Amino acid sequence: MDFRQLEAFIATVDHQSFSAAAEALYLSQPTISSYIHSLERELNTQLIRRTTKKFEVTVNGQQLYEYAVALLRLQQKAITELSNTGVKELHIGTSSVPGQCILPRVLAGYRKEAPEVNALVTHSDSMDIIQQVQNGTLDVGLVGRKVEGNCVFETIATDELVIAAPNNAYFREKYGDSAELKELLREPFIMRTEQSGTQYEAEQLLQKLGLSEKDLQIVAKVNDAHALQNYVIQGLGVSLVSHRMVRAEAQRGKLLVFPLGDYARQRNFYLVFQEGPYLPKSAIAFIRYIRELSHKKDL
Repeated sequence: MDFRQLEAFIATVDHQSFSAAAEALYLSQPTISSYIHSLERELNTQLIRRTTKKFEVTVNGQQLYEYAVALLRLQQKAITELSNTGVKELHIGTSSVPGQCILPRVLAGYRKEAPEVNALVTHSDSMDIIQQVQNGTLDVGLVGRKVEGNCVFETIATDELVIAAPNNAYFREKYGDSAELKELLREPFIMRTEQSGTQYEAEQLLQKLGLSEKDLQIVAKVNDAHALQNYVIQGLGVSLVSHRMVRAEAQRGKLLVFPLGDYARQRNFYLVFQEGPYLPKSAIAFIRYIRELSHKKDL
């Protein structure tokens, strides 16, 4: 058993496909299959059940996956902390809203305390960031939702959800300074994509209202909060957003912001990571720093 085989196995499980794993690792599919077969022979157990219609990881396969992720993270930790370059890396993932409203200021402050750390930042949706933390690709993540699993989720900040609308004559004349939520939801609506924390909050709100996406006039689905804000400014439609995401543009007069009234919702932003010996020192220091800011309510 070697690290190449374990990397191939992890990629195959993550992608639920031999061909996708081969593409991700720049290897041929027969090479990936050979690595998996070698592991199964050495361990004398089936790791993956594969048919033409189904891909399933066995119980033993899931256990090996967890061991393999931990081993590769320990390997990366050793390389990072024992190298003589003097530069340490911190792999951070963030979803759209915390990536624009929280992380920049956090990183600027953290760099003053740890100038030797090079932050490698990945932007994606919440579910993808969580998965990358789970499989060890990322050390820590900042996300807008939490899920069950083997990760630690710590609330670091909260925000109010609001409806953002274009500041144009139509919305000013029709709604003025206040509006009924259900009436606003009859307007053309811009959604976030399914894997985002904001989309999850939208689903929860619609359930409370006894509605679903089918009841909305959805004109676009967008995977980035900043892009969505620009679509609203240009008059494409209204959207459910984090208040801190649109506050500046509302103050500049480009957006109208309507609270949710009786359906007011606060959302949480989370720091997500895996506890264990494979967490690098740079990540431990970053977690400690962001906890201090959160405790001071400085996020």
